[in-house]
Amino acid sequence: MTTHLIQFSKTLLVDFFGSFLWFPVWWYTTGLKKIVLKAWRALNYRVRSFGLKIWLKNFFVPMYGYHDRASRLISIMMRFFVLIGRLVAVVVIALVYFVGIIAWIAAPPVFLTLGITSGIKGAFFNQIGL
Repeated sequence: MTTHLIQFSKTLLVDFFGSFLWFPVWWYTTGLKKIVLKAWRALNYRVRSFGLKIWLKNFFVPMYGYHDRASRLISIMMRFFVLIGRLVAVVVIALVYFVGIIAWIAAPPVFLTLGITSGIKGAFFNQIGL
């Protein structure tokens, strides 16, 4: 009976403390790799959904089959502004994903620091009676 209790206690302690010790290693290796790959796939999806390759491929093709000079000029100008808008959107989305990755990297130290400082402040204010 006691051997089962000792074995259970060892397993519980190893799993419990091992999880705390393994967490930073996982967070900055496997977890970071998963987040970066997910952001990369999402960015590629956004690029494909905006159809940038198709817009670039058909940049000089006249719209609606009109082949006169005015129609070609209007088509080129229209496609130019649409492409600029879509490229700006892709850059903004890429920056959002980058900020998310930076937040992933910064989260554990920030939360640890906030937890420690709030614990210290709480202990201090409890000690002085506030």
